[in-house]
Amino acid sequence: MKGVYVKKATEVSNDSRRIITEIMNGEVGIRNLKVLEVKKGEGHQLLGNHWHPYAEVMYVIKGRSFYRMKNIDTGEIEDFYLVAGDVVYRSSRIVHAGWFDEDSMIIDAAEDAYVSADYNDIVEVILE
Repeated sequence: MKGVYVKKATEVSNDSRRIITEIMNGEVGIRNLKVLEVKKGEGHQLLGNHWHPYAEVMYVIKGRSFYRMKNIDTGEIEDFYLVAGDVVYRSSRIVHAGWFDEDSMIIDAAEDAYVSADYNDIVEVILE
């Protein structure tokens, strides 16, 4: 889909001391970085159903997700089954939503500062 790129994170070094995994390498200029943790005991959680006027990258540390994205400009919709190690790059104007397993953990980063859902999220429901 135009504006979306999904890949596996790449192990770039592994020795007796540590493993280094590369999530990104210059694809997105980061101004905001968050860790999202889906709480245990709450079951699957629907997150998203919005878009932003800036690019983002998401890295699944653990867990799974059924994830849907829609390009606002082309109308394209694509579904993904994300697992630990997946990296998702989203350009601006990509609606994103997903059902995340409980106990999932995701790193989410964006090109612009995040103030609040009211300020940054442009709601568009693509997954219920």
